[in-house]
Amino acid sequence: MFISEDRQATVFNSETTFTADDEQSAENDAKKPAPEANKDCFIDIVMLKGSRRLHNFLLIAMILVCQLININCGNPVNEGEGGRFMFVVADVAQGLAQFGVAGARAVVWDVGPPGQYAAWRAAYNSLGNPRIELIAISHSDLDHYGGLERFDAHINWNGMIAVSPYEDTAKIRAASSTYWRERIRFQFVTGGDTLKIFSGTDIICLWPPANINPELPLDGRERNHYSLVFSVRHGHSRALITSDIDSVAMAKIAVQSEHGLRAQILSVPHHGSAGSVNSLFFAYASPEIAVISCARQNVYGHPSAAMIDALAYQGMRLMYTFIDNTLTFTSNGYYWHY
Repeated sequence: MFISEDRQATVFNSETTFTADDEQSAENDAKKPAPEANKDCFIDIVMLKGSRRLHNFLLIAMILVCQLININCGNPVNEGEGGRFMFVVADVAQGLAQFGVAGARAVVWDVGPPGQYAAWRAAYNSLGNPRIELIAISHSDLDHYGGLERFDAHINWNGMIAVSPYEDTAKIRAASSTYWRERIRFQFVTGGDTLKIFSGTDIICLWPPANINPELPLDGRERNHYSLVFSVRHGHSRALITSDIDSVAMAKIAVQSEHGLRAQILSVPHHGSAGSVNSLFFAYASPEIAVISCARQNVYGHPSAAMIDALAYQGMRLMYTFIDNTLTFTSNGYYWHY
C-alpha cells in the first residue's frame, strides 16, 4: 500500500503531536463512562473470589464443629459402631458348619463331621484364625458336632459351647478331643435368649422353646425337631440359621415369630430334606438367598426335589456348598456382599 509523505509525518508524530480537533476528541473520550462489559467482568471476578472465601470458611467451620462436639463424620458403611460382619457357610460335605466373624473374634454354629475337619479348619484359617468366643452345637448328631474330636491346642477358642437344655452334654464332652474335653464349659440357650458377643450384632435364639419337658434323652427325630435356630442381625442385614428342624417346628416358629423371621440369607434346614419344607416359614423369612449344605453324592437324596421346588417358588436364589464351595457373605450393616 502506498502512503504519502505528509501522511507518514502525521503517523510518525502521532505520539507527541495533536491538533485542536484531536484534543477535543480526547476530552470527550475521557468523559465517557466505562463500558458496561468491563463493569460486569469486574463484578464477576469479585463475586468469584468472595464465593471461594465463603466455601473455604464453611468447610473449616464444619470440621471444627465435628471435632468440638465429637461427631463421627466418617462413612457409616465403612466405619462406626459394629463395623463389618461376615457370615460364612463352610463346605463340609454332608454336614453343617457356619461362622460369624467381626474383627478378630468369631462365633461358630456347628463344626461338621469328623471326616470333614480338614475342610472346617481350612475355612477357619482363611478367616485369619479369629478368637472363637462361642461354639453353638445345634444338636448332638455327628454331622454337626463330630469335628470337636479333632480340635487341637492351636484352635483359638475359650472352650464355651452353647446348647439347648434338652441336649446330652455328657455325650458332646466325651466326643471332644482329649485336649479340650475338660476345658469345655456349657451354656444353655432357648427361644428368646440373645447372645451379645459382638458390638452391633445380635444373635437371637428362636428355638427351641423354654419350659417344656420332653422325654430325655432325645431320640434322633426329636434331636432334629428341637435343634437350635438363630436369627443373626447386623444392622439391616439378617441371616437365619435353622440347623435340622422339621416342618412341625418350622410351623410353630413361623406362628410365633411371624415377620421376625425376615432375613436376606437362609441356611436351609436339614440339608434340604423333604421333611423340612414349610411354606409359611419360607414366606415369613422371604430370603433372597437360600444356602443348602450337603454332599454332592449322599445316601439321603439331599437336597430333595420338594425343597428345591418350595424355595424356587418363593423366588429365592439357590446356592449349594457342593457346587459353590465355602460361601462368604459380608455385611456393612445395610446389605450383604458376596
